[in-house]
Amino acid sequence: MRDTLLRYLRVIPAADAEMMARDLGLSQREVQETLHKMDDDGDVILRHGWYRISEAAKMRLGERSDRE
Repeated sequence: MRDTLLRYLRVIPAADAEMMARDLGLSQREVQETLHKMDDDGDVILRHGWYRISEAAKMRLGERSDRE
């Protein structure tokens, strides 16, 4: 689910958990729990209820897509 949320946030600049769950057809609770872990790990940044992908996560995703 982490990769799905990161790919989503590369396209949508900022979203809340409800929006992501609805758009992706996922459980809001699972999305919220995953986002909390991702925030702790530095993959996303939470500001005023909106999540954005971190620059570090963008760089890691870029490196992965270069290798694929």
